[in-house]
Amino acid sequence: MVTGRYDARHQRGFTYLGLLMFVIISGIALASTGQVWHAEARREKERELLFIGEQFRKAIGSYYENTPGGVKHYPLTLHELLDDKRFVKTRHHLRRIYRDPIAGTTQWGLVREQGRITGVYSLSTTKPFKQDGFSREFVEFTNAEKYADWRFIYTQNAAALSAVAATQPPGNAGTTPPDTGRPKPGGPSGPVAPTKPGNRFALCGSQLAIENTQCRESCGDLTGPACHACFAAASGAHRTCLRN
Repeated sequence: MVTGRYDARHQRGFTYLGLLMFVIISGIALASTGQVWHAEARREKERELLFIGEQFRKAIGSYYENTPGGVKHYPLTLHELLDDKRFVKTRHHLRRIYRDPIAGTTQWGLVREQGRITGVYSLSTTKPFKQDGFSREFVEFTNAEKYADWRFIYTQNAAALSAVAATQPPGNAGTTPPDTGRPKPGGPSGPVAPTKPGNRFALCGSQLAIENTQCRESCGDLTGPACHACFAAASGAHRTCLRN
């Protein structure tokens, strides 16, 4: 009988140790999964930031290049990109002030020259996960110490590099150009290569995905007329993008 009680206690001890090891291993696995998920979420937000920043840069360039008269100038406020009242019929260079996916706010840092806006940047001081492998127009973001160093500025060089990146094969996206110096703002000095149909399809698809993501985050329960209007506007902008 003593031997039987000893065996039972011995077996319970092994069962307890086995359960304890299972809990420890499960905890480690869950922690690793959580870290992977967090890292991927950060990378997705970085992709959003790159896309949205480029939309701001292009809108600023559109405002600059379409200045009526002989002397071109940049906007004084970001809202001038939404409603450009310099014309008889108001023009819209940007559909709305996008939310910064990193900082989670519609407040952006502004790059100014002579009081006018030449670019935007995130106000986040967090160090980016992405440190290299940028496409040509973003090569200056390499090894940035904080997201605020990712500055989306409309310049001659930035406009030209963006046009090149839009027409190059995906495998060359991380190629560094011979000269990455950024001149002072000024508008492109030569013709810009048109966007190929395949690139436009991808660009419009990315824009729609960003719009829908921001609609979901701003709507909450995804109900109500304001939420429906947001998704409808995103779909309309997508159709317009594909037609242009």
